[in-house]
Amino acid sequence: MAASKTPRSRLEQFARTAHLSLNAFMREYTSQALRAGEGELHVSERTVKRWFAGGAPTPQAVSCRVLEHWWREPVGRLLGPPDLALAGTVVTEEELVVNTGRESVEHAIEAASALDPSALEHLYSTAEHAAQAYYVTPALSMLTDLIKLRNTVYEQLDRTHKPRQQSELYLVAGLACGLLSSVSWDLGHAEVAQEQARAAHTYGSVIDHPSLMAWARALQVTVAFWSGQPRRAANIASVALGTAPEGTARARLHSVNARSLALIGARQEVEIELGKAADELDRAGDDTFLDEIGGELGFDRSRRALCAGSAYVALGDGDRAETEALGALELFAQFPEESRWGAGELGAQIDLGVARTLRGDLAGAEDALLPVLDIDPVRRTEALSRRMLALGRLVGTARYRGSIEAGRLGEAVEDFTASSLARTTSTKAIMSGD
Repeated sequence: MAASKTPRSRLEQFARTAHLSLNAFMREYTSQALRAGEGELHVSERTVKRWFAGGAPTPQAVSCRVLEHWWREPVGRLLGPPDLALAGTVVTEEELVVNTGRESVEHAIEAASALDPSALEHLYSTAEHAAQAYYVTPALSMLTDLIKLRNTVYEQLDRTHKPRQQSELYLVAGLACGLLSSVSWDLGHAEVAQEQARAAHTYGSVIDHPSLMAWARALQVTVAFWSGQPRRAANIASVALGTAPEGTARARLHSVNARSLALIGARQEVEIELGKAADELDRAGDDTFLDEIGGELGFDRSRRALCAGSAYVALGDGDRAETEALGALELFAQFPEESRWGAGELGAQIDLGVARTLRGDLAGAEDALLPVLDIDPVRRTEALSRRMLALGRLVGTARYRGSIEAGRLGEAVEDFTASSLARTTSTKAIMSGD
């Protein structure tokens, strides 16, 4: 579609805003149909062009349901005229500068008759920046740019048949899908997060990239154990450890495997896995993918300590959980605030609160939760909400019945989770990988 022309319909306007080419729109239509419960449906290029042109006859009922599920507007409105008032939206000077830079890069990539090193460099640099920004950027803020990056990579793959360029593009696609997995999970969409992680692993397999594959498997493990499938998570981790590179990749897999095993009560195995994770961190630092990019791809002692605290919480060991959570907080505090993983630090605070509750120290639990309770809803990720819900279940047991502190903690949990990301965002923006 020609971006320089005024959109002819609201649907075409939405597609442009989401940076969807015709091919990307057709792929996403199939994904949205599955999520709407309509099965695996496909739409032709000719049909999409007719919809974009505006004034098209009402589509078949199933197509209406998919489009309305996707865009949250009636089909008659989608096929009608665009909202031209949106074109007059005022942007700040900073936004104008940033948008201008992006548009220049996009035009340079599009103008190239064949992919050149600078086009690939732009895409890889964008993916690197996203990985590094993950620690400090709200999930919803990252979503649109990651979708746009992924779709741009897909379009560029159609423009080159050079194996080396295809390999580099698959690496960027894998990185984008992996980050979309993390963001999708933060927003509370476990199924989509699994799809994105599987896509990332597939791209890693296509180009034989062990570090990408190991990272993708660790993402799958994380979503699986949070989704109530700890045995499946442990199986994924066990298989992945057979081929993962030493250092950061294996440290992460051992750590998330420890959390999976804790949920099935395998205490001895948890301690073994945490010990192996610590050993692998002694060898970490030389991975040209995970360590050089860092951010969400990285895995250090603070994240291992966070996993350890969560594992001991799952085992019901308040003493060990408190020790590990305090250790994680101490390690997180060593990073500058502008580069510190905020969600991880808050997770350690909640684990500390749960650990103290396990020990019967409700006053200490309340104190631990003070930094958590007032955070902006856009930072209340699914993992933080699940941790808080676990605390709510604990203070609701017979042990604490009638306790004033337990009542306050229970109310705090309900207030926190009522405005979590999963409760306050829509699913329509989540787009899975192919």
